[in-house]
Amino acid sequence: MSLFASLSRVRTFFTSHSPRRVRGRKPRCVSLEGRYLLSVSLAETTPANAYVGSPVVWTATAKGHGRMPVYQFSVGPVGGPLQIVQDFGQSNQLTWNPMQQGTYEVQVIVKAGFGPTRREVADATFTAQSRVVGDQAVVSPMANPLVALFSAPPAPGGSMLVQFAQDEPTLSWQNTSPEPIIPGESTNFIVAGMLPDTTYLMRYVLDNGMASAPLSFTTGSLPSYLNFPAFTVVQPPGPAMDLNQSVIFHSVVSTGTTRNIPDALATDLAGNVTWYFDQVVNNFPGYAQNLEPGGLVTLIGGKAVGVAGGYNMVREVNLAGNTLHQTDVGVVNAQLLARHMLPIEDFDHEAKLLPNGDTVVIGATPKIVDYHGTPTRFVGDTVIVLDPNFRVSWAWNSFRWLNTNRLGTDHPIPSDWLHANAVTWSPEDNNLIVSLRTQDWAVKIDYANGAGNGHIIWKLGAGGNFKPISNDPSPWFTHQHDVRMINNNTLLVFDDGNTRHEFNPNADSRGQEWILNEQNMTATLVVNADMGNYSSFLGSAELLSNGNLAFTSGGLVLGPNQFAGQSIEVLPNGTRIYVLQMNQFEYRSYFESTLYSASLLN
Repeated sequence: MSLFASLSRVRTFFTSHSPRRVRGRKPRCVSLEGRYLLSVSLAETTPANAYVGSPVVWTATAKGHGRMPVYQFSVGPVGGPLQIVQDFGQSNQLTWNPMQQGTYEVQVIVKAGFGPTRREVADATFTAQSRVVGDQAVVSPMANPLVALFSAPPAPGGSMLVQFAQDEPTLSWQNTSPEPIIPGESTNFIVAGMLPDTTYLMRYVLDNGMASAPLSFTTGSLPSYLNFPAFTVVQPPGPAMDLNQSVIFHSVVSTGTTRNIPDALATDLAGNVTWYFDQVVNNFPGYAQNLEPGGLVTLIGGKAVGVAGGYNMVREVNLAGNTLHQTDVGVVNAQLLARHMLPIEDFDHEAKLLPNGDTVVIGATPKIVDYHGTPTRFVGDTVIVLDPNFRVSWAWNSFRWLNTNRLGTDHPIPSDWLHANAVTWSPEDNNLIVSLRTQDWAVKIDYANGAGNGHIIWKLGAGGNFKPISNDPSPWFTHQHDVRMINNNTLLVFDDGNTRHEFNPNADSRGQEWILNEQNMTATLVVNADMGNYSSFLGSAELLSNGNLAFTSGGLVLGPNQFAGQSIEVLPNGTRIYVLQMNQFEYRSYFESTLYSASLLN
């Protein structure tokens, strides 16, 4: 049923002031200068039982805010700070899933547009009830048939986690991330990484090692309205395979006319699906960027815009698919304008959590440039750092620091001048390294944990600042993807190798490991693994726990209308020991121990 929550505390104010809420029980409208009548109200669609893990849909209704008002939704405990969940955008609805019992405040702010304009605020309260009765844990199904909600009773100690394993004679337990115990309250976990139509045992484990009696849970079937990619094991695991990382997270780039192919999913080494993000139910087409620590996924999606595979929104979700943070191109552009910076036309290629708790994203940036005497439209890139509320905290404009007279050797197109496709953190100095595909460069920019001015510290690649040390006659990467700094001086990169392939049609893509000496400005190529195929675009690179490396050769054309991506594990000497193939292009893939074990650096 639809209920108007106890809200209304409605007030008109200007963006130069912080929001104020007027306490009261009835909606109140405020007249501005006798010319406008503006109001906003907030209503909830209450689930049948207002339990933890039961989604609530909040709908804002606004009057007097023009033809295309924008809405911002925030949530927090009553009396505590509010956190932006869904920043200003044209959707007037928030689907919110409380994952901890308690009473919450839900707030909406509405404006006539993304810029500095009048705004109104309304808020409401909502109480999420515990699923636990007495001292017994409870396992409940969620909307995703491969995901369960485990609710543990109040318990002593500081933290707990959940273990789950197939109900077989030999139990091989997987761990969720630990959660803090709040005295007197239940502790709730999203459990994911399970096969369909399979029975699992689950138990909670306290920080002192004490475990509860296991409960049984059976997953459901994969939904028929989604078209899951087909997987083929091209090369079975070899004896030196890192079996500690037997979960593969896949980012899918669908091809052809088939619709509703999951954008993000996980499989085991045999290619069996163990998790997916449902872009249909969540109404968020796009593609995944990264699996983050603790079971978080960042995606770029919404409405397709721009020319480089871009979309208008960035969203962070948990493994149940619930939105935790979301922002829109429009609101980010308003913040860039306030910093006197060029706007972006999309988000594309990267959205990644940084070790400092912020999130870095890339946006395509158009600008008219005087190119050899002719006004020419260039498309560069802006690297944007978002704070935990997904508000702009730092930004880097490529036009300020790079020479527009330098076009790519194999891709001399001003409308795709740089094609930034990855950002990685430099742990030695807290700077950022950006992969510029069409420049065949990875550049380190002065971020300095948010205090840097953005100047380019060095350029890695042909024509850059480093001298390569290698016996290979063509050591440098070209049109690379997914640079990854894995420690203070070691960088991984997937070398698509477009320029090498242009001169030698038999040349394959490569997975590379470089050791950088920034004092002597040398780059030593220590791994140069032949992928056994040529991927003209897409790809990723990763260090595994036993020292092996994993790469994604994501853009394979096998024949007319036959496309594929491969997840490949290699030994440190470059020998391939495992290959899993998907019958779709694959943007990135990463090997993990569980869906909770991803690293910020890898």
